[in-house]
Amino acid sequence: MTGPTGLTSAAPRVDPTRVDIGARFREYVRLDKLRRDTGLSPAELHRWEALKGFLSSHFSPDRPKGVPDTRESVRVPTRVKVSFASDHELQRCLMTKLSRGGVFVQTDHPLEIGSRFTLTLHVEAPRREISVPVEVVSVGIGPAFARNKQGMGLRFLEMSPETEKQLRELYESAVP
Repeated sequence: MTGPTGLTSAAPRVDPTRVDIGARFREYVRLDKLRRDTGLSPAELHRWEALKGFLSSHFSPDRPKGVPDTRESVRVPTRVKVSFASDHELQRCLMTKLSRGGVFVQTDHPLEIGSRFTLTLHVEAPRREISVPVEVVSVGIGPAFARNKQGMGLRFLEMSPETEKQLRELYESAVP
């Protein structure tokens, strides 16, 4: 029913194709924390798995269909400057993916698999540096990268509770 101003009293239409990725990511993070802390009910576990699959596909659309994502957590796109020492020289690179267990760093000079070092993340907002011990677990080109954007996958090693907290906060705030 339309009133004199042309406004309708009916409920506004919702476009079912529009998805609030941020809301889904926050729900995934909440369920993931609960999963790790106390466990999930079967219904919650089903929802967590569905969200993990949806978000993994959303953030990595070039991933081949039908190949299950066996990672422990969703990798989210990010753009954070990072640095590390290599051959007595400071390397500056860009972190393009972040998960609870590690990162993907875009670099033209990846280190050998098994290399261990301290990676420093230069976070802009709020401005801070996070230094975390890592190990190279993969070297190559990610599926969504052009040939000139190679890099290395890094797994986080044992770290202080404060560093773990800072990384968790960075991860949880990666999707607005």
